[in-house]
Amino acid sequence: MAKRELLLDRWRTIEEEEELHADDGDNPVIRRRLHLLKEQWFADTFKYLISLATEEHIWCGNFDLMAPLLETFYNYYKDDRLDSPLRLLWKRMSGEMQHCIQCVSQHHQAQEMYDKEYEMSSIGPLLEVLRSIDEERVTHHLREINDRLKKQEYDPLRDNVGVVSLMYEVLMFPVLLDDQSLLSEFELFIEAVDNMHELALSGHQQFPGVYALLFLNRRVRTVGRRLARSMEKLRGATDLEPLQPLLNKFIGFLETEILPSASKTSRPRAQLERLSIWLGITSLLEFLEPPAFEEGILERYPIFFDIVLNHISGDSAEFSHAVSCLKELFKMLGCKLWLRSTLSPSVMRNTLLGQCFHTRNEKIHKDIFDLFPPFLQAFP
Repeated sequence: MAKRELLLDRWRTIEEEEELHADDGDNPVIRRRLHLLKEQWFADTFKYLISLATEEHIWCGNFDLMAPLLETFYNYYKDDRLDSPLRLLWKRMSGEMQHCIQCVSQHHQAQEMYDKEYEMSSIGPLLEVLRSIDEERVTHHLREINDRLKKQEYDPLRDNVGVVSLMYEVLMFPVLLDDQSLLSEFELFIEAVDNMHELALSGHQQFPGVYALLFLNRRVRTVGRRLARSMEKLRGATDLEPLQPLLNKFIGFLETEILPSASKTSRPRAQLERLSIWLGITSLLEFLEPPAFEEGILERYPIFFDIVLNHISGDSAEFSHAVSCLKELFKMLGCKLWLRSTLSPSVMRNTLLGQCFHTRNEKIHKDIFDLFPPFLQAFP
């Protein structure tokens, strides 16, 4: 039997024994025996994967071995030996993911599998480490490409595969953009690449990260809108799922004006201005079907509608953006929107008219009167 099949067979045996003795977790003898079996399996699997021929990728060729081995990455930051099996394996995997989108996809698929199959209380620390080293890896790759572009050393024949891999990973897994260093490098990267090629999406695949671009700087937001128009609208809450970590952060910021602090690994989180968030949300609404907005935003964040209304009834500097957002809500949901509101139509009408008497700003007057057609059409 080949070594790969032997390793798989040994792992199946370990899983069967763990399941068999699930009720004997307090037995120190059994627990110690299983621990030793896993430790030896990890060591042997490290050796096998590191010694693979260079043309055989770890993730897309050995997912069933690599997925359980991810457990060992909990100790990544505790292992400071550059020649340790863990560090050597990660270095090789990182290099392969720079050129293979299937490896990238399998890598993230394994993490999603861990997230679904285990309690967050037990798997959370491991996922935090994996997220941090992924952010380091992608940021490093972005800096390499950006440096070549800046020095005019970019070679399409040599670097194109790396560019495609980077674009694929960030646009498929937009939670990466919550890392400040990665976000800054990606803004530079996508602007430069779009200047060279005018980015376009091939095929009919949905890239959720395209909608995350709507929250970034003006130039990137323009690219995001162009790409979003080439895709189908998001139809349901499931389509919004990859964006939820970012939406949760952005909507929370509009509510409290406080952004979450750095993660436990001390990598700074992305810091966006409120204006960018308002513009991003208003733009995002244009690309959502009503069920996606209702189920993916209103039901998940009941406070969202109140946030919009609060910025309309006050002297907020974001008044015009809140009005634009409310206009999109009326267009999308019509009379159903009143079921989500604690305000009656008459109170909202008086609030809007009151703002006209409160200020002489012509733009605010225009914003308010532009809102009345969709407002009136939303009456049941």
